[in-house]
Amino acid sequence: MKQPSGQFIFKILLIAFLVVTGSISGRAADDASSLENAKKVDSLFIIASSAEITFKDQVQPAIDSIAAMGEKAVPRLVEKYDTQDARERLTIHNILVKIGRPAVPYLIKSLSLENPEQVSRICYTLGDIKDSAAVPGLMKVYKHKDWRIRSETAGALGRIDDQRGDKAVLLLLQDSVEIVRKSSAVAAGQMLIQKSLPLLVHMLGDSFYGARMCASEALVKFGPEAIPEIADSLASANELVGNLGCTTLGQIGGDSAASVLALQLKSPSALRRALAVEAIAACNDPAACAYVEHLKPSETDSTVLYFINKTLEKYAPR
Repeated sequence: MKQPSGQFIFKILLIAFLVVTGSISGRAADDASSLENAKKVDSLFIIASSAEITFKDQVQPAIDSIAAMGEKAVPRLVEKYDTQDARERLTIHNILVKIGRPAVPYLIKSLSLENPEQVSRICYTLGDIKDSAAVPGLMKVYKHKDWRIRSETAGALGRIDDQRGDKAVLLLLQDSVEIVRKSSAVAAGQMLIQKSLPLLVHMLGDSFYGARMCASEALVKFGPEAIPEIADSLASANELVGNLGCTTLGQIGGDSAASVLALQLKSPSALRRALAVEAIAACNDPAACAYVEHLKPSETDSTVLYFINKTLEKYAPR
């Protein structure tokens, strides 16, 4: 077998050397470019995030200049996203949102960072960019051990409004942390997840005021579709569910809601009767006035009577 000549071996070694050298040179060029971009971002960011009167007229141009760099500015902005300065944090968020879709790939990659505060902020920003390409990345962190990341993931999925996020929101509605439940209730209302209705109705009795009110607001967004689920819950042993359920029905409005509320006028609880009367008034259904008028002669509670009179006055002939 003929052995390769020395000249042939030399050519092979030369090619290998050039490939390695070219690769190193390419990496060096990339590193130099990244360093240059980082320096440019740093320089502009000082002005962009400044609260000094001196820089007042330069703040927006600086923000626009960083945003104009596009995806090249994103790595340095992400590095800065662990700041404890509120103004800097807001500036970074606004710039990333202004960059928009080009920022998403690097932001998704950054969801694997170890700093939970940084990751939760990235989730929040992805939600405001509202690019559905972020959903797969967010679905990888919705079970994160840090509640801040779970909360911001739910919020982001709600604002993006993609059905692929339904599974995460449904699970987070049952989270052990109240803030996460609140964020998930908001998301469920934004996404109108049908399967969330019983969970939202159950949340009307949540121990956390914020979660209860967000659940109510979410149910109102479903409209008449939510009425049967709420109606079935009014007899719940947890009085909070029925009380807020009445208020929610009033905000949904219409004759169907008023008919359900009329049954609550017979409740032994004065508070429940008062809430039912108030909700009937909010339904904007003049026919429902008859339910309230029928209650007046037998009512003795002053608070309930106040709402009865207020309702009758609202619908009295002019």
